[in-house]
Amino acid sequence: MSAHGRILLVDDDREILEMTELLLAKQGYEVLVASSGEEALDMAQDSLPHLILLDINMPGMDGWEVLRLLREDESTRDLPVMMFSVQYEVRDKLHAMQQGAQDYVTKPFDTERLIAKVRQVVPAITGGSQ
Repeated sequence: MSAHGRILLVDDDREILEMTELLLAKQGYEVLVASSGEEALDMAQDSLPHLILLDINMPGMDGWEVLRLLREDESTRDLPVMMFSVQYEVRDKLHAMQQGAQDYVTKPFDTERLIAKVRQVVPAITGGSQ
């Protein structure tokens, strides 16, 4: 049961997936996880999450391709997406915004800052953290 909203977390790194899933679930979010771009697209279309946290560097279909395909699909075009990457270059953040992402989160991330960014997109209904 989720009082806060549904988040699709996409990353090929199992440890990042598990840690971030736990962090978001502890805040009351329903967290769906995908470990590939193809899986992310299927899950986004099926579940229409309130937010997608999308890793850029994945084998096969990378996050840029996933974002492009999400924006081309009428059913997922307006879903909020935050790009998630170990790289931080101003041009990457700019590119993410130009491609329709809401934000850009650098890994490793500060947990409080990530939660604050998530709450900007998916406001907490109950208002407090657990």
